[in-house]
Amino acid sequence: MLSLLVLGSGAVLMGLEMLGSRLLAPYFGNSLFVWGSLIGVFLSALSLGYLLGGRAADRPAGSPSSGRSGRRRWAWVAVLPWLTPTVLEGLEARQWPRLAPLLASLALFFGPGVLMGMVSPLAIRLRAKGVERLGQDAGGLYALSTAGSIAGTLLTSFWLIPALGSRALLGVLGLTLLVLAGGYAISHRRMAEGVLAGALAAATLLTSVPVSGLGVPASPAAAQGTKVVERIGGEPVEMTIVLEEDSLYHHLRVMDGGDSRYLRFDNSWQSGMYLKDPFRTRFLYTDYFALPYALGLKPKKVLFIGLGGGSTPKHYWKNDPEVQVDVAEIDPEVVRVARRYFALPDDPRLNVTAEDGRRFLENSREKYDLICLDAYYADSIPFQLTTREFLEVVKSHLTPGGVVAANIIGAYEGPRSSLYRSFEKTFAAVFPTRYSFPLYWRNDPDQLRNIMLLATEARRQSPERLAGEADRVGASVGVPELGQYARTLYQEPVETDDVPLLTDDHAPVDRLLYLQE
Repeated sequence: MLSLLVLGSGAVLMGLEMLGSRLLAPYFGNSLFVWGSLIGVFLSALSLGYLLGGRAADRPAGSPSSGRSGRRRWAWVAVLPWLTPTVLEGLEARQWPRLAPLLASLALFFGPGVLMGMVSPLAIRLRAKGVERLGQDAGGLYALSTAGSIAGTLLTSFWLIPALGSRALLGVLGLTLLVLAGGYAISHRRMAEGVLAGALAAATLLTSVPVSGLGVPASPAAAQGTKVVERIGGEPVEMTIVLEEDSLYHHLRVMDGGDSRYLRFDNSWQSGMYLKDPFRTRFLYTDYFALPYALGLKPKKVLFIGLGGGSTPKHYWKNDPEVQVDVAEIDPEVVRVARRYFALPDDPRLNVTAEDGRRFLENSREKYDLICLDAYYADSIPFQLTTREFLEVVKSHLTPGGVVAANIIGAYEGPRSSLYRSFEKTFAAVFPTRYSFPLYWRNDPDQLRNIMLLATEARRQSPERLAGEADRVGASVGVPELGQYARTLYQEPVETDDVPLLTDDHAPVDRLLYLQE
């Protein structure tokens, strides 16, 4: 029973760490800083737990009570569903991309991490009968704890989070601790402790039933119909949650507000759709993906890397009946959500593959007239889709005169410009001709905004020719204002000497994204 206690505690510890990323993601995203905070806090907690557990094990008062320890660990885990929204919402408002996830991790996970770190030293004391086998006993228990951690990591990330949801999984972890503590107490004839652990286990089962408004729902059904207030374009909008769930890659929310439906990954808005006109673009940046037509491009095959709600792929599909649209989207649940909630057509001219965009291209022999990169988020970026090596792969899949269009969040100048300027430098290393179009331009180059970056090997065209061609074809491709967008072409030189070229070996995109903080 002691071995099972050690094994289960190790599994719960790592299960809680993996789950921690999903609890923090809706507030702080899934950036490198979030994972660094979680890992750092759990390792710090384990260090202190080992120290305190060793001291507690050497006390002369006798063997420590595993039942009391189990109840304390359960208590921490049990209050997390209620504690989480208060802590995370308060820190989210501070807008500290580094400090906020670190403080949240400390507040939520340091305490249970310390208590679970105490288990192994205490177990060694309970197991040891003499110094002759002390090394073997200690090594065996630490091996069991590590094996439990491996199992907890794999089970939580591969199965439990997508299957149960965040809040229900917290209940499962707390229940596991209680069952282990109660079983150990009963096996050592501590019946009162065992009965108390059983009563707490029953309470955990009851409180694991989905409760609306907690911010950490147990399942999609738990959040359905909940009213929330979110900010779109800086304005508060009352929304109704249509779907909330954890996929293998994201915490997903589908929400209806006013005349529109929205898709959110973690804390980043991805797509919008007018409920009465699902093929009309909801966000301006999606119209900017039509700018390759201003270069005189008449694409027959288009690839999108990143799907979201499918706004731009379905716009191309509807407005150009001769075009074949392929999409590479890493998350199969996003594909299902786009089809069910965002009217993504199921049609032979629109093929969606659930695969990482880079792997899709590396495994494909297809050539495309246009490749659109729309897998970059406002809070974190898949670095493998930013590097020179990736762009070389992209270029190898373009037809002669083909175009790459990338939607990037950035600025041209000032302290928040480093990321975009690194993109510019990296694209310049692969493509000789580039065009940059800022959205919502007001002659303020230091402001963050969407920037549509087009790159090609074809000869550069004049701004006048771009605008004229955009005026001519705009209405026919479903974007009557295309000429207006083409006239936002940014023509000032972009300074890139002080920013890195992004490569597979060195692509510090998270640091560049928050360099101003």
